[in-house]
Amino acid sequence: MAKSLNQEELEFVRAIEQYKKKNDKLFLSWTEVLSIVKKLGYSRPVQSLTGSARCAPAPTRPARKTATAAAKKAVSGKAAPKKVAS
Repeated sequence: MAKSLNQEELEFVRAIEQYKKKNDKLFLSWTEVLSIVKKLGYSRPVQSLTGSARCAPAPTRPARKTATAAAKKAVSGKAAPKKVAS
């Protein structure tokens, strides 16, 4: 079951559909989508003097899991036992 669209999402969908109908297109390029988004009032975050965007910091990634036993053997130089064909 699909969730219902909020007001902002509905405005975006209507703008896309209106553009497609006006320009007789089934599919839009990303350039066309970007122009519609800009016409709706969206823009990039303002850059500060340091050059970083004013937005929430990116979430930190969890630490990597430890290497597998096979990877540890490969690093240590010990070869994994070979399977003998029967």
